[in-house]
Amino acid sequence: MNMNRPPRDIRSTPRAQRGITMLIAMIILVMVTLLAVTSFRVSNTNLKIVSSMQGRQEAVASAQAAIEQVISTAYFTEEPAIVAATPVLIDLNYDGKTDYDVKIALPTCQRGRPTLAAQLDLNNVNDRKCLGTARLGAGQLPSFCSDTIWEVSASAADKVTGASTTVRQGVGLRVSATDALSACK
Repeated sequence: MNMNRPPRDIRSTPRAQRGITMLIAMIILVMVTLLAVTSFRVSNTNLKIVSSMQGRQEAVASAQAAIEQVISTAYFTEEPAIVAATPVLIDLNYDGKTDYDVKIALPTCQRGRPTLAAQLDLNNVNDRKCLGTARLGAGQLPSFCSDTIWEVSASAADKVTGASTTVRQGVGLRVSATDALSACK
């Protein structure tokens, strides 16, 4: 027996190895393909989630901007029905096109209380009109203004994505006692 030569069953021919190599290559190719398809689907889902969150945040920002714009108008406390009837158009990216139509619900005054003369700031121009004929030393008497708390609700809808949201905000304002009496019932 020749010692240099391996036994016949241990030795394999290149022809026998070719089939196994092809099978292993196909299995690895299928696994890599499944991995690529799965990662594509996961990234696509994540992109949709992020886009949806961005749309919602833009809608919230638009509603908040509309509320800020509305409460700074003179009509807010004097004629709340006019405020509710007028939609607010918001252009977030300043391209000249309306991105969000914001509808303001009828602002409601939740409560009001007379402002005492001692609570007024004489250095504040808005507070000076509340003093009226208040006498010095009469700080515990009511002034011509009232502190009111309003509830404002704004609904924003994006024309492109369809994202929509409603924002409710409480607002504290010092208004004339006449406006407070007519609005806070």
